[in-house]
Amino acid sequence: MIHLLIFFISLVGGFSTDTLTKPAPQPIVVLELFTSQGCSSCPPADKLLQEITQQATQSGQAVYGLSFHVDYWNRLGWNDQFSAKAYTDRQRQYDRLLKSQTYTPQLVINGSQDVIGGQRGRIEQAIQAIQKQPASSFVNVEASLKKQAGQVTVSYNLSNTGPYRVNVALVQKEARTAVKNGENGGRTLVNTNVVRQFKTLDNPAQSGTTTLTIPSDLPTDQAAVLVYIQRTDTQQIVGAKRL
Repeated sequence: MIHLLIFFISLVGGFSTDTLTKPAPQPIVVLELFTSQGCSSCPPADKLLQEITQQATQSGQAVYGLSFHVDYWNRLGWNDQFSAKAYTDRQRQYDRLLKSQTYTPQLVINGSQDVIGGQRGRIEQAIQAIQKQPASSFVNVEASLKKQAGQVTVSYNLSNTGPYRVNVALVQKEARTAVKNGENGGRTLVNTNVVRQFKTLDNPAQSGTTTLTIPSDLPTDQAAVLVYIQRTDTQQIVGAKRL
């Protein structure tokens, strides 16, 4: 009887510890690619983003890619249907911070450094350096979503408060486009994790919700959401959750 009681106490104690312990923050990498279907230098970068993120997923690494299509190429022969001025503005905000010129394909890594989008070696080196950073540099993000009536509502909870903003990107996992004009005229381009809707919450509470509209031409099985946390003082990305 005593042995049975000891076993029961240890079992309950172990269960309580597991259920109350929250997962520790882990190093995450967010790759923001500023690209355009009108740019002949962009397809190799688009492909590389796809390869890096797919390999990371297969190996269980927290490396997430986003394709922001800028609009300043549209006047040169091809109107990129995924482009938006808001994405161009986001790129230029980074360029002011990083003291960089505005160009495509530009890859911004965790909001703190930029490289040419096709430079595999430099990108992989940067990813490996971030993954070696201490867990204390990151924030654990819990999130969930609910889809209804052409909208997606995202709920989030952060492990701690700070000088943060919450970014929520609704993406199309893959898009294939037959480009008829411009520098890529006659080619069929493949883009990965194309940002279709984007919202930033400044000065957010530790937990909250936000709603994004699902574009009518975005198939449900192609939709995904990335919630990522960015410091307001340094713009460094310190947490992310893919849904």
